[in-house]
Amino acid sequence: MGNIMQRMLRAKLKSGVRFSNYRSTLLWLCLCAAAPAAIAQQPAAVVKVGDALQRFNLLRPGVHRYLRYNVKGDQRSAIDIWSRTISFEEREGSKVMHISQHWDEVSNPVAMLDADAYFETGTFRPLTSIEKDVLRAGGTEIDGFRFLPDKIVGMKDLEGNASKDFSIASPEPAFNFIYDMELLQALPLDNNYAASIEFYDPDTGDKQPPARYVFKVAGSEAIVDATGRSIDCWKVTADYNTGVVRSTFWYDKTSQVLLREEAKRKDGSVLVKMLLNTEAADRAAL
Repeated sequence: MGNIMQRMLRAKLKSGVRFSNYRSTLLWLCLCAAAPAAIAQQPAAVVKVGDALQRFNLLRPGVHRYLRYNVKGDQRSAIDIWSRTISFEEREGSKVMHISQHWDEVSNPVAMLDADAYFETGTFRPLTSIEKDVLRAGGTEIDGFRFLPDKIVGMKDLEGNASKDFSIASPEPAFNFIYDMELLQALPLDNNYAASIEFYDPDTGDKQPPARYVFKVAGSEAIVDATGRSIDCWKVTADYNTGVVRSTFWYDKTSQVLLREEAKRKDGSVLVKMLLNTEAADRAAL
């Protein structure tokens, strides 16, 4: 769950690193020039807040748990585990989608994050976004935001909200960047598909205003699981308006669930986010 390569370097849990996978701009241009015109990238589809998403039905109740770890040479270092739970609920007389998160960081002292966000069913239009951090230094911090058509504001009625007086203008309604994984799952991913999406990440405050970013299906690629089974995926990339691919995602073609996300970092290491198997308690709750 912005800023784009690394979401606010903070001395608490939510480092929110955007996963990057650097690729030479020159190489990319050469490959595009060599590719047949028939398979050229299509113009990006403009995804607007409030429009029905073609594959919203793929967002189903359940838990997706991810391990984030860093790879440098032969060494692997665990960072944290993200649990993201989707449910559908009645709220203020309407059916809404609720995505809750729990992050457990590998640190001493331990840091944690709990988050809750609500969305309009069928469109993914963001309604509210709340995060509660357990800080490494002790204590907690609560930040809550409301997404409006022309701005994002702090929730004044949320008790203890450290961001209650926050407000940032939005040139058009924006999606919640913290939940980009799930939004991409609801898009009609296909060969040469690209989507332009207006996003805002509440974690960045006023340092990174709402903006449009393009996500491109770069092709198909298989991921092999621990049993040796090959899973056919859509490989999606984003440059976050830098001109160089920064993030790479692998979405299962059948469910469009995110299986993997990875990045090369400045020190030569690779940051990986990998989907874990469901646990018995997760299956029992369905």
